[in-house]
Amino acid sequence: MPTRVSRSILSEHCYAEAMNSEFARWDVTKHQHQYNSKWGVHFPEAPPAPCPLPYAFPEQPFPQLTDGFAQLQVGKIPKTRTTPVTTRTRITRHGSQPNPVRPSSSGGEAKLTSYRPFAPARRSESYSHPTPLEDFRNSRRWPPNGYRQDDALNPQEAEDLICAGASTFKGYWDVVPNAPAGYDRFYAVMESEHQSRTDRAPFQQQAYRDISLNMTGASDSQFPWLSQEQPCMAYAFGKSAGTTTLNYWVSKSGSSNPPTKFAGDAKPRKIKLLQILDRLQRLEDGLNEDDPEEMYRYLYSTLIEDPERFGDQRHIRIDQQIADLITVLSSPKWIDFSLPKNQVVAKFFDAPDQHKKQEFYHQLLLSVELYLRIHSGDHTDKSKQKIIMQLPSIITWDLAVAQRWLENMEITKSRISSSQSTFSFDLKSKHRQKEALRFFAATLKWPNMDEIEYVLEEQDVKEKALEDRSADAMSWFSGIILPGRTLPWLIMNSLIDCDRDTGDTLKYLTHMQPASGFQYRANTYWSTQCIVGKVLGAARGVKQIAGWIGPCIYTPDLKRTECVRVKQHEALDPKLASTDVESMKERTNPLGPIETSYPVDDYEVPMPDTEDVTDLIRMEKLSFAPAKEQPASTRHLPGAPLLFDAAIFFACGGESWPMKLRYDVSFINAFPCHQGPHVLFYDFAYKAIKIDDGLVDIHDWGRQSGRISRPTSSRSSPGKKALALTNGHIKTAHEQVTNVLAIEALGVSDNEVFARAWCAHHGHSAIVANIKETCMACAIREAYAACVSVVILTEGGIVKENDTGIYGYA
Repeated sequence: MPTRVSRSILSEHCYAEAMNSEFARWDVTKHQHQYNSKWGVHFPEAPPAPCPLPYAFPEQPFPQLTDGFAQLQVGKIPKTRTTPVTTRTRITRHGSQPNPVRPSSSGGEAKLTSYRPFAPARRSESYSHPTPLEDFRNSRRWPPNGYRQDDALNPQEAEDLICAGASTFKGYWDVVPNAPAGYDRFYAVMESEHQSRTDRAPFQQQAYRDISLNMTGASDSQFPWLSQEQPCMAYAFGKSAGTTTLNYWVSKSGSSNPPTKFAGDAKPRKIKLLQILDRLQRLEDGLNEDDPEEMYRYLYSTLIEDPERFGDQRHIRIDQQIADLITVLSSPKWIDFSLPKNQVVAKFFDAPDQHKKQEFYHQLLLSVELYLRIHSGDHTDKSKQKIIMQLPSIITWDLAVAQRWLENMEITKSRISSSQSTFSFDLKSKHRQKEALRFFAATLKWPNMDEIEYVLEEQDVKEKALEDRSADAMSWFSGIILPGRTLPWLIMNSLIDCDRDTGDTLKYLTHMQPASGFQYRANTYWSTQCIVGKVLGAARGVKQIAGWIGPCIYTPDLKRTECVRVKQHEALDPKLASTDVESMKERTNPLGPIETSYPVDDYEVPMPDTEDVTDLIRMEKLSFAPAKEQPASTRHLPGAPLLFDAAIFFACGGESWPMKLRYDVSFINAFPCHQGPHVLFYDFAYKAIKIDDGLVDIHDWGRQSGRISRPTSSRSSPGKKALALTNGHIKTAHEQVTNVLAIEALGVSDNEVFARAWCAHHGHSAIVANIKETCMACAIREAYAACVSVVILTEGGIVKENDTGIYGYA
């Protein structure tokens, strides 16, 4: 049952709620993607009805992958010379040259990679001789039986032996609609993604899905190019705590905030607040589309002007009314919900400034009128999609507010007298939001769960209502939450509001300062946008949920309850440009350059050493030191959190290794491959190193990997910022990654924490590859796809590691 929150409104006093985020849209007319049918959960659509407006899209088939692996032929083909193909550099296939000497990128033997167990071999399902592919997967040796080192594979053999089950990546880009030239959106496609094979973390609760919003399709579809917020937050969190996905990483290099254009100056008619609330209540049942005259009369006599009301062309059609509402909402007088500062919508419900509150509800009503007309029964799904994709960002944000309001809020009007009315607001999603908050607290092992449970029961009449505790709590418990980065802050602040023991110390957490966290009793908690959380996400017992990471290790440098902001510099990785994204599939093809034959000696099987794994590295201390220069807000606002420099001290072999968490790097969860290991084309150069075998002595990996300095001018256009100039040649991001460092951080979780801390210390983003899900070859190719120069190989800790006895829990 919906929860009713009663608010008396005499004259012009009312109440409501909402929430926020940051996002944009992408026009799919160019790529109404062949990947839609393969990305995420997809349900078949009914054949589209005839569309009264020219909004339909052409559809393209999705390239199908082979479900099974056909039997391979063992016959040989004549060895041929292949043509050099330009990838990162001009290369020659060494296996096709006389007396070939294959360069060993991993430092091993040139001819044959030594055998290392990767997974238990499986017996053949029949007594017949195994195929070369089965033999390779059982033995993990290259080449498989029946092939010699100087043989060459024909294209079909190469496809079956080299590509079967390997991760494949494709990038693409599009211009941002309604934006100046130079503003682009970037995306990455996993061509074999499905529910059981994805790099994304699942949403643990339905309420957490509100972090993303797709207004142009089914509510559960998560195609990143259709999301209102950009980058798409449905792809923000990787399967491993503290990680992100390849698509989100690629999308971050795109343009997320094109300049706002205010196209109209038309003014709406004046209307009283009580009239607005009354109309919002009526619209809960939708528009009366059976009576076009009534729709026309109310819209143009009460809300806006009909520009042709005195002629013979009255705007009786819905498409004309849509255009008029867009014109009115395009005025700069309205709240711009695309701005992060305006994305906690509930703060406008009871704004102290009565004029501002009146304007909010007026804007909400116009937005709901527009939303319902766009979603008219006369429009097919594709025509709705076409309309929305053509709208400027400021209008689509208004539609986002309208959609969340209609989904989560109901209004009840009661008469007190002939001149007074009371409006009650029913929070339809409050029970769902309470359960999601309870699950959030339990997952993070909140130290004061008894208090949280007591408050959430709402049995004590002396306690303040949950939604009345703050604007963040109102946004969360009402469910009126805009997509984007605000949801994590709304849920955490709501949790803090429900725990009186936190006092006023933690009231400064805000989405406007994302590099933040706090210590509460014996635990620390960190935003996924803070480098401390990204690094500590690999520690044992640590969980990631709804944009937060915890419970993490205690630090003696902070008070028992204290909020902190972390000083972190932008990562040093080269920014991707459209050419890097567009060439992703070609650059990372498992075969290498496409040829008529593929020399066996051009490939190897890189394998981590799973036997000799160190167990000596341990986190010694999480350290915080106040930064020398504090921001003005800290100096002038009493109680505001300080800005800290963060570091982690590690103990190893009687020595202490400090790692400063200087850079806001990203850790990209490697996409799972199928039935690895796979072979690696030699041009994907890499250097393998164990976590305890000289990693601390590598200080110039940026130079060794080919990275060059980026321009620092803020005047550069969005595209030019991604490029660097060397000897008159503009080097793109993929040209700056010529070698990948593969860090073998297997074994205990602290090994992976150390590897992540090393990356944060030196400014390198990395692919994090769990070898239980993907192989070393696919992880290295994904690093080249993402244009990052580090891969961290991990097992996600060891089996005997668990939560017992850590962070104060038994």
